[in-house]
Amino acid sequence: MRNLYRLSFVLIALLVFGVGRASADSLISYSFSGANSVSFELPVNPTPTSFVLGGDFQVTPINLMINGAASSDTLVFFSSHFGGAFAAIFCPNCATVSLTGPQFYSGSEATPTMLVVNGATLMNDMGGTPAGTITSTPVTSTPEPSSTILLGIGLLAVGLAVLGFKPHFAFSTR
Repeated sequence: MRNLYRLSFVLIALLVFGVGRASADSLISYSFSGANSVSFELPVNPTPTSFVLGGDFQVTPINLMINGAASSDTLVFFSSHFGGAFAAIFCPNCATVSLTGPQFYSGSEATPTMLVVNGATLMNDMGGTPAGTITSTPVTSTPEPSSTILLGIGLLAVGLAVLGFKPHFAFSTR
């Protein structure tokens, strides 16, 4: 009977570790170069801080850099259906980023899915003149080893409890 418990514990551990690996969200890294440089990362499925259906959504990007300086500003992504044929990226607190170009996301503004956009020319929103080009690359998700380790420790504890393992140590009050 005890060998059956051991075998089932080993099989469950192999199944869990072999099939399910926790991973972080997939990201897309965007880089704009022109008179101003802007780079940032967004999850493929970002959670907007605010949105207007059919209009725009606002999001706080990861690692936002504007002209080489780190920024904690938010970005607003406008729908191509809102105000013309182009989508826009706008930084409300930094006047250097007001660009129009191709649609950067699909789906609704409440649950957008970011798109990879490469080599597109973005226009200066104020004058409609070319401002520079944007490139983006998917960033592969990486496993979260801490989750896997915690799962392994939990399975080990359950397995030892099922097997009736009792540690052999005693406390002395001398």
